[in-house]
Amino acid sequence: MKTPDKSTARIKFVKGCVFLGFLLLILRLGYVQIIYSSTINKMVSRLIGRESIEEAKRGDILDANGRILATSIRRYVVFLDARKISDFQAVKKVLSDNAITFKQNSLQALGDNSYVPVAYNLSEDVVEKIRKQNVAGIGFESKYTRQYPEGSMSAHILGVIGTDGKGMSGVEQEFESYLSGTNVRLKQKRDGTGSILSEEIVDKSDINGSTVQLTIDMNIQFIVEQELKKALVQSKAKNAVGIVQNPKTGEILAMVTLPDFSPSEKIMSLASLRNYAVSDMFEPGSTFKIVVVAAALDMGEINLTDSFFLENGSMKIGGHRINDDHIISGRASVETIMAMSSNIGVVKIAQKIGKDSFYMYMRKFGFYSLSGIELPGEARGKISDVRQWDNFYLPSASFGQGIAVTAIQMVGAFSVLANDGVLMKPVIVKEIDGQGLSQHFAPTQTRRVVSSETVKEMRQILTAVVEKGTGRAAKVSGYSVAGKTGTAQKYDPTTKTYSKKHYISSFAGMFPASNPEIVILILVDEPVGDYYASSISAPVFKRIAQRIAAYLNIPKDE
Repeated sequence: MKTPDKSTARIKFVKGCVFLGFLLLILRLGYVQIIYSSTINKMVSRLIGRESIEEAKRGDILDANGRILATSIRRYVVFLDARKISDFQAVKKVLSDNAITFKQNSLQALGDNSYVPVAYNLSEDVVEKIRKQNVAGIGFESKYTRQYPEGSMSAHILGVIGTDGKGMSGVEQEFESYLSGTNVRLKQKRDGTGSILSEEIVDKSDINGSTVQLTIDMNIQFIVEQELKKALVQSKAKNAVGIVQNPKTGEILAMVTLPDFSPSEKIMSLASLRNYAVSDMFEPGSTFKIVVVAAALDMGEINLTDSFFLENGSMKIGGHRINDDHIISGRASVETIMAMSSNIGVVKIAQKIGKDSFYMYMRKFGFYSLSGIELPGEARGKISDVRQWDNFYLPSASFGQGIAVTAIQMVGAFSVLANDGVLMKPVIVKEIDGQGLSQHFAPTQTRRVVSSETVKEMRQILTAVVEKGTGRAAKVSGYSVAGKTGTAQKYDPTTKTYSKKHYISSFAGMFPASNPEIVILILVDEPVGDYYASSISAPVFKRIAQRIAAYLNIPKDE
């Protein structure tokens, strides 16, 4: 028997090892490709894949005529990526040509950093000039910033956005869900140097915020703000509010709260964001007398030929004394009672209708209810439950004491008398457009408050206030004006009495009285010295009405 030589055995051994090696390699490849492939793919994705946030542009806010009141502009950060810079001097020159300097004097000083910011808040024009130079190692990062082209005008209406980019007051807050848009995550693939190989494309119209158009007319807003600022300075008052409304549609054409603020600057106090026109309550004083007289006329409890004895200017009810500023001897007609703003006359009219009917008409006129205006922080006002009224609540409430209302409620009540007795929901947003949505805010009737006949009689009464009563300073050349003054003592919670120093002077009116197109409310809070509405607020109404009439080309009726 022949014994195999050693060389043959070695060859077989080597072949066996090679076969075993190939077998192990095949098994390994199978494991890698079949079992371990998902892990490898994830590792590769982490190496070459990147995710970025595509920031949505916040929607614009426009006035009624399409004028931009708030917009978002893209601003850029310029940074250097040391790993991509091949010519450091070329980088320095391009940036220097665009007024950008940085402290690093050499490529080595940048180290191995891929992100070294060298300039902030650059415009797109500057960035585009740098881009066109096509110098490696210069990168750009963008972010939207909110801008308000009109400065402080309409600041309380527009509001501001916080550091998180979300609205924190005004329209910015109320319509956050429409204005904000939707940020999206985009996937990119990069090579070993970090350069983008491919990225997803997104349709900006699908993610950007909607445009919100207001009913505010900036020309009218400017008129009100300018005249109100004059009054604030001259009277040295604490605050002032002016509202202009279209009574037929409920649209707010202007709303000014002073002092104002700049929404583009840092807000030093959250209290400065309060919109007094909707958020603050005040005792209205004599402007509230329209509710009593309109209710009595509407119920048939009085008519224009009735007269009342005015107690020679002083009347006592229980332990309280009611006085008139303008003493009328003998009897006076309803028209004269309102023209001379007699507290005693209005109290006697209120006593004829009773507390339940008075309360019902207060609510019908919109008091002690949210108006529904599209602004945050609206106050409801304050009127006690009629079941808890004492013997003096009806008399005091009839001339606007002991109750609290908002400016938006008061302008709405006068608009009832300008709109044939129908209360309209106040509207400050006209339309929302974007993200496949177009929503128009149509005029909305809340309810009928008084009859058409009552409206005619009330306009006659309020015209007499301006023609021969306390509102004479509100007369507008060429136009009939119907309105009412209000000089209200402010309640002092410290002394629990009405102040002898602090007053709110107001005037609310409409023109042309024959067919009102505009209703204006003026409030001046705590004027120093002369505090009577006849000399503080009524003249402001006149100046604003004259300028609005000229701007809107309203036909004269006198």
